Amino acid sequence: MMTKNNVLTPEQIEHLSSLRYINAIDEHMRIVAGVKVLDNTDQYDNSVLLVLDIFIDDNRIDKMSFNLHNYAYEEIVALARDIRNNDYILRAVDTALAGDNE
Repeated sequence: MMTKNNVLTPEQIEHLSSLRYINAIDEHMRIVAGVKVLDNTDQYDNSVLLVLDIFIDDNRIDKMSFNLHNYAYEEIVALARDIRNNDYILRAVDTALAGDNE
């Protein structure tokens, strides 16, 4: 559930900034998910990016990011941990990779 004004504590920001989850998508593709919290001193909340490094057969082939504006701390952690079950992100990855093959 998304709520308005999800301000992260300094401890949560430190934890999110240190997260790295390796998501096995299939036998060849791995997505390493990390989180970057941007410092927006003139805003009322934190800007959070989900940063994905995409690997095929251990070779990094692309990098993508998604804005997680207004996501709660628990939602951010759950999303980074379980990329494989997020249809929206997987479609975006497929679309980006398909565009590289033209």
